[in-house]
Amino acid sequence: MMHTPRFSAFATAVALSCALPIVLTVGALRVSAQNLSKRHVDVTVTEPQGRLVAGLERERFEVLENGVRRAITDFSDGGSPISLAIVSAAPLPSIGTLGPEDELIQTPSLAAALRRLNASKNLRKAILTTAAIDLQAIPSGVQALQIDPANLTKAVTELRNQYRLEFDSAASSSSVEVVLNPPAGLPRLELNWK
Repeated sequence: MMHTPRFSAFATAVALSCALPIVLTVGALRVSAQNLSKRHVDVTVTEPQGRLVAGLERERFEVLENGVRRAITDFSDGGSPISLAIVSAAPLPSIGTLGPEDELIQTPSLAAALRRLNASKNLRKAILTTAAIDLQAIPSGVQALQIDPANLTKAVTELRNQYRLEFDSAASSSSVEVVLNPPAGLPRLELNWK
């Protein structure tokens, strides 16, 4: 079950300690280029107990490229619609509830999944595959993960609750860091990258 903290309850709490920013370093190969100057990074924020944190605003995140702060040009959170293609020859278990504008594509073929994602109206697009495929064949802008079928529900939940930070990049091979400045009163949060 996903837990979404309500910030109004935390606003009345007295913060006794200073919240330190959290930094996630992302290797250059892990950040996708959408074109020559646009890049994005997808991150999940969790509490120490592993519960996903939703509802953080754009202003809570910073992107550093080779140590230089980059403006976040586009931001989406878990509430943004997603088109999700699951490539698997085996029947899939129920993956839980998606949002009303989300699109779920189930197919045994990567080519069919890519065609349907290309026609999708949603800006956020992801492919989950249970078989070994060449992830280099996935176009930029489409998040791709190879997963164990037993972890399908967890993977969908994490994808559904990711924050996507887009920024203008000076170089596609640069090092990228994401900094999270959590609201006062929240427990220590963690950034995760898949």
